[in-house]
Amino acid sequence: MSHTTRIPSVLAIAVGSILLLHPVTAKPAAEREVYKEVIVPILRGKCYQCHAEAADNPSGKKKIKAKLDLTTIELIKKGGDEAPAAVAGDLEESLMIERIKLPHDDDDHMPPEDKPQTDEHELKVLEWWVKANLPEGKSMKDAGAPDDVLAAAEKVPSDEEVKKTLVKLFAKAEKNAAKLVADRKALEGAIAEVSGQFPNAIGFVSQQDSDLTFTAVSMRKDFKDEHLAKLAPVSEGLVDVNLGATSITDAGVANLSKMPRLRKLWLNGTGITDAGLDSIKALSALEYLNLYGTQVTDEGLKKLAGLKNLKKLYLWQTKVTSGAVEEFKKSAKDCDVNMGIKVE
Repeated sequence: MSHTTRIPSVLAIAVGSILLLHPVTAKPAAEREVYKEVIVPILRGKCYQCHAEAADNPSGKKKIKAKLDLTTIELIKKGGDEAPAAVAGDLEESLMIERIKLPHDDDDHMPPEDKPQTDEHELKVLEWWVKANLPEGKSMKDAGAPDDVLAAAEKVPSDEEVKKTLVKLFAKAEKNAAKLVADRKALEGAIAEVSGQFPNAIGFVSQQDSDLTFTAVSMRKDFKDEHLAKLAPVSEGLVDVNLGATSITDAGVANLSKMPRLRKLWLNGTGITDAGLDSIKALSALEYLNLYGTQVTDEGLKKLAGLKNLKKLYLWQTKVTSGAVEEFKKSAKDCDVNMGIKVE
């Protein structure tokens, strides 16, 4: 049940929304056939992406990791490379249950942490099924399911509903993936232009999006105001910009107003003053701002009060006073302002 290959997070997020479905069942849980109408929908939604032939796999592609196919009871009992996925009447020897219950950050946890996770009500049903000797061909009631298990099974969508939803979600995910490829390709020229001037300074935030990050840390004081202007080709795609310890001044900071999607900005150790914050106060998407070691004062802090998305603000070794911070927090209630360690 290894998972060395992971699907893109854009796909995982889309498929994960199946968890928001309201159960659509043709009959009460007590009357549903244990395996086909309760267990299979759970496995299809959470396991078949990695452990099923193309006909049953939500992606439409064959993927049987670790030689484990979970599409029939016989195959579940047989298991894969390591052990049976389920052993009738024995939870401890049922690898499927063991892996589901591992911490999410454990390498052996199933499903992998970037895929839709098994809900508590689903695990309750699966554990009961194993302890009840993997019944099939019987209704939940006839198989002796207790009330709490029946209540859990009521939350499981019908298999048809799971199939229909997965088809739609995978189609949407494929469309999003295609758009991502197109968006990244459209940025190739601009990235190449900037990279030619600042090697290894710009790139994508992650493999799953087209947002850009830029860091001038390696250039430090050699990075000046005129250099910041050269980021114009990628300005609208930048979300993270690290200018810490560079020679940027208020004049250069004016270029940041052309980066409307900025979420994180490092200006620590630069020559920025209150005047430079006029260009920053309009960056409405800003969530993180580091002004450590600058000449910003109480008057400058007032200019940031309108940044409603700001969550982290660093003001170590600035000229901002604690009183000004308290006043700032009245309008920026969700912002964590870090003033550093006070020395008594």
